[in-house]
Amino acid sequence: MTNSLKGKCFKIFDYINEYSLYLLIFFIPISTAGIESLFGFLLLSFILKKSLKPDFDYLKTRANLFLLFFIFFMTPSLFNSAPYFAKSLRALFFKWLEYIMVFIIAQDTLSNKVRIRNALAVLVFASGLVCISGLMQKFLGFEFLRHRHMVAIDGGFYGITGPFKHYNDFGSYLAVLFLITCGLLLAKKKIVTKIALIPLEMLLLICLLLTFSRGSFLGVVSAMLFMLIFSRRFTILLSIIFMLIIISSFLPAMRERLASTFQIGGDAERFLVWQGTWNMIKENPFLGKGLGTFMDHFSEYIPNLSVRYAHNCFLQIWAETGIFSLLSFFGFLSLILTKAIKTFQKTKDFVFLGIICAIFALLVHSFFDNDLYSLQLAVLFWFILALALTRLKIYGKS
Repeated sequence: MTNSLKGKCFKIFDYINEYSLYLLIFFIPISTAGIESLFGFLLLSFILKKSLKPDFDYLKTRANLFLLFFIFFMTPSLFNSAPYFAKSLRALFFKWLEYIMVFIIAQDTLSNKVRIRNALAVLVFASGLVCISGLMQKFLGFEFLRHRHMVAIDGGFYGITGPFKHYNDFGSYLAVLFLITCGLLLAKKKIVTKIALIPLEMLLLICLLLTFSRGSFLGVVSAMLFMLIFSRRFTILLSIIFMLIIISSFLPAMRERLASTFQIGGDAERFLVWQGTWNMIKENPFLGKGLGTFMDHFSEYIPNLSVRYAHNCFLQIWAETGIFSLLSFFGFLSLILTKAIKTFQKTKDFVFLGIICAIFALLVHSFFDNDLYSLQLAVLFWFILALALTRLKIYGKS
């Protein structure tokens, strides 16, 4: 193949990669089948592209080194899987490595500010669409993207789910987009742009409150305080917080939902699951019970509850794959977030701050739920991590 033909083929595959990634992030809240199909297409075009120009220098960062440690320490847990070895292999190759490949391909594809801006535009557009869908679900009784129904919550009220299966998943997605939109609002100086973003921010906030997802509320409040401290844009952020308080005050069910957290037995089942997970960890603290086998062992440690996830992603990683895997994961995250915060303090890139806070909120929610084990939210998580790392590379800090 001549150099000119090779160059043309490379551009074609690069173009396919870019727009496949945009479509993938658009479909995150809408279709798991769409995510899987687009990932296959994205991976194939990435392999073909790299076969022409095998450049992997962008992976030579300390954060990616810790990610390699994470995979390395995860793998020995397969030997503890026993009869579930095949299941552990599927979890490794068709869950965790798939998510990590999204992270790697996104780093490669979002190689400049224009592509990052385009990716953010797709995220924002998709969030507006799902907000409309969520409000229609609440007030008109139908959700037009996936025809989902609201989910009943203890206490006699219902949480909107939008195109997601559960209100907690929808809340986590909305929290991420709410914070990214906050960053865009802080960054944009043009009045026209702010006028376009403010209604979206209000839609995201209203839908977030209507999910009644307490973990999502906690994630947003924690991230907003973080944003307030580092941005020092007190007027804008206090206005958003004031708007949050005013809107939530008109929702009596919101007060009841928050109050239920502190009532006797309010979250008793979750604490039972955490206790059972801790007992599982104590048996195999170093190698875990085996990747992807948590629910197979669930009934041995928590016999009186229906089988479910740990409702704490970090405890579940530890229970399945051991302490070294978990510490590598924490090292990977802390390197990205520490460098990101230092870079923001120097650059005052508020879009970057919005991305950092979105990651922080999702991690807070993951402490109480299963975000890293949900296809849609896991892909969103690894994608925004890639956004943060590519932003660091633009500033030469990766």
